[in-house]
Amino acid sequence: MSKPIMEQPGSKVLLMGNEAIARGAIEAGVQLMAAYPGTPSSEICEALIDVASDNDYYVEWSTNEKVAFEVAAGASLVGARSMVAMKNAGLNVAMDTFKTIPYGGVKGGMVVVVADDPDAHYSSTEQDTRTAAIYAEIPCLEPMDQQEAKDMTKAAFEISERLELPVFLRSVSRISHASGDVKLETVNENRNKLGFNKHYKLPYRWNVYGAPGAVHKHEWLHRLLPKARDISNNSQFNELNLVGGSKVGILTTGLATSYAKEALKRMGLSGKVSHLKLGMIFPLADRLVSELLKNVSTLIVIEEGDPVVENLVRSLSIEVAPKVKIYGKGHNQIFKPYGEINTDIVTDAIVPFFDMEKEEDPKADLRKQIRKLVT
Repeated sequence: MSKPIMEQPGSKVLLMGNEAIARGAIEAGVQLMAAYPGTPSSEICEALIDVASDNDYYVEWSTNEKVAFEVAAGASLVGARSMVAMKNAGLNVAMDTFKTIPYGGVKGGMVVVVADDPDAHYSSTEQDTRTAAIYAEIPCLEPMDQQEAKDMTKAAFEISERLELPVFLRSVSRISHASGDVKLETVNENRNKLGFNKHYKLPYRWNVYGAPGAVHKHEWLHRLLPKARDISNNSQFNELNLVGGSKVGILTTGLATSYAKEALKRMGLSGKVSHLKLGMIFPLADRLVSELLKNVSTLIVIEEGDPVVENLVRSLSIEVAPKVKIYGKGHNQIFKPYGEINTDIVTDAIVPFFDMEKEEDPKADLRKQIRKLVT
């Protein structure tokens, strides 16, 4: 009997978020997967191991996250499509190579999947690793549900090869460990040709210490950022919906998009509020954000984790719309900058902006009790 992750293209199956990420890699034609176990990321590698006999790729549990990252990076340098997965704290272990590799770039598509853990259900910290992607100056994607987890993983390989940079995919516990309907697409049976050229496009490109030197390679990386920003502005995962007369706008990322949509539905405001949904959060889609800022007087930024996107938007607003007041987890704080958010929290925070009072939800207490039981 076939496993859900390997059902026929066109099938709609119930997949855990981590399984959806694995399926996205399979559809993209991944050739190597390396990981180190750590909740909430472990099932990505487990899912790929489970169906390895049906597919043409190599998969391993590595000694630690740094080794896993280097295994995946090495495969990418010879042209293979590779993926590495780890939990949030695991990225700390891999940080040395993680920061260095973008200076020389990659050849085959390389996807770095990190599963964050807001509210620290399984972790010693609830660190937001999106800041690491920005620090490394590489594209960052953030899915809002299991379908996007699959689709973004697949797209990340294409983006990586277009830019010749690793691409960062940030999941969170409520994506990785929740299940949702996922429509499957065709599996790419083609495989990248493998070969090593130490002078590929740049002299001694893969040696950051070699000629022309780290500064010139950093300059090369910065020349790619406008192209990456253009990809972000035109990304299928970024959606802008402007509503005439809507002076309050909402900008959401990742899982927070699902919470915001449900909150607006509860309030009877679905489709009545200007909304920018960002799935590719770095480089910031400045054209889309600017368009939203120019059409509202108040902007609410809703995201899971730190005010990462809020800070990027705030910096841009100084140039394009300095009078817009921005609310979120930063200066005008309506969300706590720690712990998780959920639909109830989002609803409570945004109701006052629409001159509404929160209606009593008869199921609120029941949901709280259930949440305590399952967390």
